[in-house]
Amino acid sequence: MSSIAIIADKDTATLFKLAGLKFSLIANSPEEAEKTLKMLMEKRLAAVIITKNLAQQIQQTISSLKRGRKYPIIVTIPGVGEPIEKEVVTIHEYLKRSLGIELKAEER
Repeated sequence: MSSIAIIADKDTATLFKLAGLKFSLIANSPEEAEKTLKMLMEKRLAAVIITKNLAQQIQQTISSLKRGRKYPIIVTIPGVGEPIEKEVVTIHEYLKRSLGIELKAEER
């Protein structure tokens, strides 16, 4: 389980394909993205990358497919032409977003 896939617009998918990513899949619509994501969830993948624009359009599908599963991890990235947010996310915030739980540490 070490493979990674990307679901993206044509330009972004092509860039990842040129970078050597084996599973670089193009989705031209939210419906294509949903269908592709459902198919990828059945594979033994470590992670699925999806462009932010597509992810926002299929957020309910992503949430339902992730429920109760450790893998694949679903990560969003900006696609070609999408704005890059300059946001600093702490590891606690990332885990809270990814896992849906908040971790609290005791001080000693």
